[in-house]
Amino acid sequence: MRALRIIGISSAVLLGTVLVVALWAAPPSAPDELVFLGGDIVTMAEPPLVEAMWVRSGQIEKLGAVDEVRAAAGPGARVVDLQGATLMPGFIEPHTHPLASAILGAAIDVSGFEHDSREEMMETLREALDGFLPQPWIVAFGWDPIMVPNLEPPTLAELDALSPEKPFVILTQAMHEAFANSAALEAAGIGRDTEDPPGGSFGRDSAGELTGAVLEVNAIDYVLRALPVLPDAVTALMLRWQLGAYAREGFTTIGVLGTVGRARDPIGLLQSLGEDPHAPVRTVVYGLPEQLVDGAKPDLDPSTRFMLRGVKFWMDGSPYTGGAAFAEPYEDTPLTRERLHLSPGHMGPLNYELEEFTEMFGRFHRAGYHVAVHTQGERAIDLVLDAAGPVLEANPWPDHRHRLEHNALITQDQIQRAKALGFELSFFTEHIYYYGHRLRELVGDRVERYMPVGSAFREGHRATIHSDNPMTPIGPLRVMRTAMLRTPRKGGEALGPAERLSPEQALRAMTTNAARQLGVEAHRGSLEPGKAADLVLLSQNPLETAPEDFGEIQAWGTWIAGQPVDTRKASRPNLRLGLRAFGQVLT
Repeated sequence: MRALRIIGISSAVLLGTVLVVALWAAPPSAPDELVFLGGDIVTMAEPPLVEAMWVRSGQIEKLGAVDEVRAAAGPGARVVDLQGATLMPGFIEPHTHPLASAILGAAIDVSGFEHDSREEMMETLREALDGFLPQPWIVAFGWDPIMVPNLEPPTLAELDALSPEKPFVILTQAMHEAFANSAALEAAGIGRDTEDPPGGSFGRDSAGELTGAVLEVNAIDYVLRALPVLPDAVTALMLRWQLGAYAREGFTTIGVLGTVGRARDPIGLLQSLGEDPHAPVRTVVYGLPEQLVDGAKPDLDPSTRFMLRGVKFWMDGSPYTGGAAFAEPYEDTPLTRERLHLSPGHMGPLNYELEEFTEMFGRFHRAGYHVAVHTQGERAIDLVLDAAGPVLEANPWPDHRHRLEHNALITQDQIQRAKALGFELSFFTEHIYYYGHRLRELVGDRVERYMPVGSAFREGHRATIHSDNPMTPIGPLRVMRTAMLRTPRKGGEALGPAERLSPEQALRAMTTNAARQLGVEAHRGSLEPGKAADLVLLSQNPLETAPEDFGEIQAWGTWIAGQPVDTRKASRPNLRLGLRAFGQVLT
């Protein structure tokens, strides 16, 4: 009997613990009607600032003075006192890679954000690889010859010494170059006689032997395809955690510009998470060409938390590997010669011929997809616009919103030409913050027109800015600060001060303009009656904050469709995924 009592007590304790955990992990919820007041409400519309806002069934019903909003809402609405904080539309990230970020979160960190020298990075690798690493492949991320001075690439002998048997690969911060040991090269099917793919290459020495270097996206894809795929639930859990990281920074929508990252079905994975009514952010996805089924049409319902909207191409590569297809050669400097190993007069390659890209562009244009193209250099931009011209003339689509991404050295003429053809522009201005102290060594005086987002605004573009995470950390307020100040993190004068944005322009770039680029502006991006109550609560009003102080603004919470977002790693949906992941690992 005593044993039975002990079993009964133990069962009751276990059941009680499970109930407590289940209740604690339950997502927060809000009633159907809310009235926000007691702080600044920035609408990004007209009027730009209001005292109160009424939300019903996830939709904005009315904005205005406190008395009139409360009267319209009636006595049943719950009042949310902002206590002096600022409420505004949730931030929208137009260009990021959450799956890659999620998977790389488990990689060995050798980034320039955490290391100041090659010696520190190699010590981190030695310590990590000296321990027990159960995974079949070892991945490190963040090697950065631009941010870290005097950073010679790892040799194949060094990589093999660090990991003699297991495949081992180091990805650079820009993810346009990698270094693989012999086991990884063999597993990827890369040998001495393997032909270089278009726009990419496998490093070889003077004797033609592989050096372990893998340059640009098409070549790196050989290596990434060989990586073992994690169990679906494990990948889903890591991805959902990453989506929560975006929400913690104030994002309510992200544009997934290329579903890169090792998974069995990246688009299906994002869609399955988006079907969860408690997903931390909405995703608007641009798949890779090979991931999109011929004849399929994009999803045009902006009210969901997942939307397949476009297709993503790479026309050139990274400025930091010699891959950007500039109109003039890279500068001849010790950085380009001795660290990037570029010959004088080097011009980055194009990934497509005009005829080939015209056919592909036309196919997706006619299917109704937004076509987004990575274009850093002027030659890359010219080829995309040259291909688009005849396609758009033969197949008119008013307001198509095809996109040019990054646009490091886009010219004034190209900005105007893109506007005439209806192209949207998105700028990766964080190059200036993280790499501005070295940019003059790459492009010389052209640095004064590097990422010319101010010119785009002046020409009437509703341009956007982005972080391209994991290339740079998530942080909308930092991204906006860079676009306003254009000063490098490591000091020095502003680069291209004529290209600065005003605070209002910077906010539009990550709210209303980003919503437009993603094709969801009728549903979100500003606070107006009839739009979804996708909101971020900020510690202070950014329109009343000096640009240099934007880093002090904190995101205190987000709402999607009027419901608070749960960003905890141990939320109930995450715990369910965790149990599934545990079961898949065991089997």
